[in-house]
Amino acid sequence: MLRRGYWNRTERYVDPTAGCRLAGRRWIISLVLAVIMVSMLVTVPATQAGSVASAASMRRVSLNIRAGQSTFVVTIGSKRVAGSFPKGSVPVELGTSLAFPMRALIEAAGGVVRFERSQNTAYFALGPVAGAYEFGSRTLVDSSYNTSVRKDLVRVSGKTGTLYLSDEILNGLVTASGGTMTSSVSNGLTSIVLQIPSAMKDVLGYEHDTFSAKAGKMRLVTLAPNLAENCFALGQGSNIIATSEYTDYPEEAKKIPTVGAFSNPSLEKLLVLSPDLILVTDGTPLAVIERLHTMGRQVYADDPKSLSGIVDAIRSLSVVLGVPDRGFEVALSMHRSIAQVAEAAKKLTRKPAVYVEIWNSPLMSAGKGTFVSDLISVAGGSNIADEANTPWPVLSEEYVISHNPDVIIVASGMGAGDVLGRAAFSTTNAVKQGHVYDILGDYILRPSPRIIKGLELIADYVQRASRP
Repeated sequence: MLRRGYWNRTERYVDPTAGCRLAGRRWIISLVLAVIMVSMLVTVPATQAGSVASAASMRRVSLNIRAGQSTFVVTIGSKRVAGSFPKGSVPVELGTSLAFPMRALIEAAGGVVRFERSQNTAYFALGPVAGAYEFGSRTLVDSSYNTSVRKDLVRVSGKTGTLYLSDEILNGLVTASGGTMTSSVSNGLTSIVLQIPSAMKDVLGYEHDTFSAKAGKMRLVTLAPNLAENCFALGQGSNIIATSEYTDYPEEAKKIPTVGAFSNPSLEKLLVLSPDLILVTDGTPLAVIERLHTMGRQVYADDPKSLSGIVDAIRSLSVVLGVPDRGFEVALSMHRSIAQVAEAAKKLTRKPAVYVEIWNSPLMSAGKGTFVSDLISVAGGSNIADEANTPWPVLSEEYVISHNPDVIIVASGMGAGDVLGRAAFSTTNAVKQGHVYDILGDYILRPSPRIIKGLELIADYVQRASRP
């Protein structure tokens, strides 16, 4: 949930999305004030990023299909388009049910389908909702179509490997996306009407068109470094017309003009630039967001709190930007890496205690409810800061020593030597056994695809510490 005040007050000294840069000794006073303010933070009701918009925001898609024929007719609003299924891939009858080529049908409805053969799984996105179906081992064989049938799915055994979809499961997919489906059969012609959500809500409840006429061509402003990274990952870097301070990755992003700090952007510059969409995240004050809305600017907000939330946020952003196919590629790549790390973590015989230091004076870490803590958990470790019961706790040396971390990860930019030089920490397992590591803060503090690099590094550190 986006918050008012906390990171706004400390951002000059520690910017969690910018790799925690040192910027002055007044930081100590500001941080103390910020911690006091945590209990007084003003929050706003928020919906899940990528959630379905109101029922009124629907896109009507009708399909007219005949079993055994390769052609179909799609009607979207007032637009009527004739199409054809891929060669060798036509609708088939299975008892009283009609099965459709999954990719062709969902793409005709404006969705995306990807097959992950290594996982024996089909991933799909329809409107604001994504899902996955794994081919089961329990199958029935219909020799007349040379297919393997698992209740709702049909996989052709031939060279094309076409995945078929029954009308029952299609109805389930549409319902899951927040839409509705009706079907009728007359003289061998099957007519299907889909009502697909044409808008999705961000974490602040603002609606965004999922079928924008400017798909892939929006003029963008990113008010956090990670948002610029995400846009570049989605192939939309060339559409960014302005960024916030500390935006430094990829290299091309450094050349883009800035509109100030993410917590205090220049409203005048934003008015002159007249972007189609302004991307914000946790740290942009609600007063700024509300002001942008009153000026007629479209704002999209996200605020992921977990590793999976970061992946979902990137995919949701791809839908809003009109490039869901690219979002799928990025999300699948991240999911593969996460799955590999999680599988390796299952083999650990214990969970090494991990302390992540994102600032050194005072000691600041990331606790429960942050994606940093989730990184540690997925990697197989146990975050000592979770017991502090606040997302960004300020810890005492006594707290760290008493929890005796097996691994210390320094993300403050001060280097591992800063920790190794502290006499008080010499008794910890991490120091005694040589498990103090320096890490680029961006890898674990920016919710972008580079978070996977941070996950893999933490997993490596945890694996080392778990060895006898």
